[in-house]
Amino acid sequence: MVPDPNDTAPRCGQPVHAPAAGPLTLTGRFPTTVAAGAPTVAGTVEVTSHAAVTGVSAPNADVFLVANGRIATEPMPQDALGVRWDLAAGQSKTVPAQGVLTSCEPGGDRLPPGTYQMYARVAVIPADGTPITAQGGPWPLELS
Repeated sequence: MVPDPNDTAPRCGQPVHAPAAGPLTLTGRFPTTVAAGAPTVAGTVEVTSHAAVTGVSAPNADVFLVANGRIATEPMPQDALGVRWDLAAGQSKTVPAQGVLTSCEPGGDRLPPGTYQMYARVAVIPADGTPITAQGGPWPLELS
């Protein structure tokens, strides 16, 4: 099986891979500081389409954190029905985004205080089944 160059799904401990350029741009709005020991960080992601995009996506953006260039957390599972997207070129949609502050390494401890980079990811699946994936970030996050 040939790897999909657009498969940017975050994998624990791996370097961050940006998806190939596509029709969607993500802009995150998150706090810059969160108390160490907090379970999650929450914000919103504005998804702007540069071309018409129609399909189905998860209701929330996937959020993950990076430390020292490596993925430190993985996105939260989403147990929800897909949401229909129908964006015209130039149109934006704002979606909720929440990330866990627990390490994805075995043992899953809370992340220690420090500086992290936060990323968000959205995948829209059109009728032809080929996902349109966009990733935004990094946005700074200080756990203090």
